[in-house]
Amino acid sequence: MPRSTTSANQSIDALAHLWKSVVALMHQRSAGDTLSVMNDVGLTLPQMVTLFALRSRGPHSVCDIADRLKLSRAATSHMVDRLVQSEMVERQEDADDRRQKRVTITPKARTLLAKLDESRTQEFTAIVRSLSPDLRLAFSEVLTRVMAELQGAEPTPVLRCQTTAAETPAHALRPEGSHS
Repeated sequence: MPRSTTSANQSIDALAHLWKSVVALMHQRSAGDTLSVMNDVGLTLPQMVTLFALRSRGPHSVCDIADRLKLSRAATSHMVDRLVQSEMVERQEDADDRRQKRVTITPKARTLLAKLDESRTQEFTAIVRSLSPDLRLAFSEVLTRVMAELQGAEPTPVLRCQTTAAETPAHALRPEGSHS
């Protein structure tokens, strides 16, 4: 491997480790209120991830949630059952295939997530406020550029549950966004 490639890879690895350390430090300093809210309402981390995914990406099948969380269908189904019981999600019939159910977020869950968002914003504000004004400005400029590039990047494809062709409805075999 050429020296410049090795150096570039080491630089990327170092940056990735630095990013991980910053995120870990942010979580150490700010996770208290979030964990308290989760504990108060009896939610697990996979349940929270599911609620955030449903809020940002819309309804999903249990199969899609399982793929996203890298959990078994059975474990995901039980988790969704608990979310249904706690009135955080609902199961609704899929408009394209009545045999399928879509999991949707409820207003109760949206309210909870809004409360968590506000709490996290306050926690992060306190952390950022502790930085010097010059560093805050530089950090803001860099993060703005990073967000612009990340938002423009192609998203990582979501895996589909493993099913046989006989079990898979025709619309599920089409690429996402395709309606033909």
